[in-house]
Amino acid sequence: MGTESVERRARKRFPLRLDLRFNAGRGGRHRIPGAGEVVNVSSQGVAFRTATALEPDWSISASMEWPVRLNGDCILRVAMEGRILRVEPNLCVMSVERYEFRTCGRVAAPQVQEVDVLKRQLDGMLSVSATGMQAGL
Repeated sequence: MGTESVERRARKRFPLRLDLRFNAGRGGRHRIPGAGEVVNVSSQGVAFRTATALEPDWSISASMEWPVRLNGDCILRVAMEGRILRVEPNLCVMSVERYEFRTCGRVAAPQVQEVDVLKRQLDGMLSVSATGMQAGL
């Protein structure tokens, strides 16, 4: 027998480095807010690093920015609900029982017309400023 490692996970995990925000606790009372960094995701779980003290079997609501934009220009966040499955030093694994994508706004590049208007406004402000300096103001 070799020292081969056997993969026991039922779902493929995808490594990501994304900010995560969460609220966790037992039931609906005394929810602890926190933040962390996603390490990896699967279709049914998220592993993340956090300095916040969490406990297994707590319920957790979390959200993170999705790495792909809708139509190339709309930021998405994925909101998730689940339970904390495992806690290790600075690492937590949560199940994902429910999730929903939410739009957060567009990040499209400005249109050429908008850039031209801004350039004209900036040129106007700079010429007024330069005239004032020449006049000794």
